[in-house]
Amino acid sequence: MMQNIAIGSILFLSTIMQISFLPVFFTDRSVPDVTLVIIMIWIARADFNSVLKWAIIGGLMADIASFQPVGLNVFAFVTVAFIINSLSKRFLVPQFAGKFFILIILVVVGTAVNQAIIGFAAGMGGQTAGVFRNIPFFFGQGFFLKLLYNLGAFAILYWPLKKLDKIFAYQNNRVIIKR
Repeated sequence: MMQNIAIGSILFLSTIMQISFLPVFFTDRSVPDVTLVIIMIWIARADFNSVLKWAIIGGLMADIASFQPVGLNVFAFVTVAFIINSLSKRFLVPQFAGKFFILIILVVVGTAVNQAIIGFAAGMGGQTAGVFRNIPFFFGQGFFLKLLYNLGAFAILYWPLKKLDKIFAYQNNRVIIKR
């Protein structure tokens, strides 16, 4: 129960920080997706079924806070979570030394997929020509800035979330001695 409250609070605070605090320091189109980065870190470290509910809740929070159509970020986060989980199960071997660097590649892939889904859906809002107007954004300066900022958020959040996972694992595996 305490683990669910902590994870929900982390997602809520990261969404609030992403929507209200970070746009002050970053441009409008390149604000780092802190909630997405947190979900990508957790999905790479855990199984898909345990993080699926948090991807849905995080996407719902991001939709509500950013005034986007409800379900857009949910669909994007679940799709990214599925892709990251599939790739991490193939490339992240438990004793592999370069786990951090493979996770960097997974963050790049997850950011690109999330931007493609949201950009495609935003372009479809009214006309199909809008999809083709957003293509320069995917390969332009805005995409690479967002990618760079997401990698920075990943580098900042990776070790605290790893430590938090160890704390949760310790709490879930404690032994109860009966007398």
